[in-house]
Amino acid sequence: MLMAYLLCLLAPEKRRYQAIYYTLIGKRTTSNLYAGLAYGLLKWLQIYPNLEQAQFQAELKRLQQNGWIEIDERYVWLTATGQQKQAEWQPQLVWPTHYEGPQMGHLPQFTARFMLAVQIVSEYHHQNTQYYPLETSMKDRVLVVSWFKRHKATINFSSQFQLELAQLLDQLDPQQADLVANQLIGHQVLGKSHQQLAQALDSPSLTVRVRTIDAFAQILGLLLAHQTTYPLLNELVDQAETQLSQSTLQTWQLIQQGASVEQISRQRRVKIGTIKEHLLETAMLLPRFPFEQFLKDATTQKLARLMTEQPSLSYNEAQTALPGLDFFEYRLYQIQRQVNAQ
Repeated sequence: MLMAYLLCLLAPEKRRYQAIYYTLIGKRTTSNLYAGLAYGLLKWLQIYPNLEQAQFQAELKRLQQNGWIEIDERYVWLTATGQQKQAEWQPQLVWPTHYEGPQMGHLPQFTARFMLAVQIVSEYHHQNTQYYPLETSMKDRVLVVSWFKRHKATINFSSQFQLELAQLLDQLDPQQADLVANQLIGHQVLGKSHQQLAQALDSPSLTVRVRTIDAFAQILGLLLAHQTTYPLLNELVDQAETQLSQSTLQTWQLIQQGASVEQISRQRRVKIGTIKEHLLETAMLLPRFPFEQFLKDATTQKLARLMTEQPSLSYNEAQTALPGLDFFEYRLYQIQRQVNAQ
């Protein structure tokens, strides 16, 4: 099943297979993010964070042995038979419809908090203190426990929580809601694993995993969009979490306050090149990035003409035609073209 999904992420054009792997596990270097954007795969960013490199390579090897792909030291591309197989498999696979990679960087942490909160409230409702809490990171456990302590003395706390949970699940497709409900753990209730659900549904385990991820992506989206409707559950969303790394977020906040790249470099005592890397990351991960703030009209027009004539224009070629062109401008314009095309 993983082999089928991977085949559907490839194209007849050469793609860096390592960049595809890093996209799936969520490694956010500027070059990896740009490759994901250029390949149209950025929406799957960090959808498989625990995928092992060895497993990924083994699946590529199987695809190659079947004659569906070609591989060299850096790149992978579809053969003619691989294109036919992709067309056959693509409509048969279950694809997420609510998962949007750049906005889902902390979905696993939110999912863990959500599951733990359900367990704690269920045991509290039945006045049971002797149980083993779900394993989560220390940060997520502290957040959920603090949340619980703030609210547990509130009248009808557990009833309100159950009402919000029921209303939230009602917004999901019935099959998705059942899938989530069957994984929840509570008082004398052991949630089913992906493998158990796969057996019960006669479905591949990876399909169950994909559907579960998409269900929690929808839940997170609903909570963000309707904060007042779900006041208790909404507090499980850590508002300090963003799709940007902490260092990039600091740069972006200073930019929004009107600081220049040079001023931020001096204030934060980091290289100008690093600040520009932060801006490139922001341009790929945040919607409505103000490209015009960092690209001169003259530069944009010249690059547009050059890339219309030669879509695969390299930086060295662009610099030859436009002496003094900064790599930041070149890459930012490439990002703008990719964003506008999608």
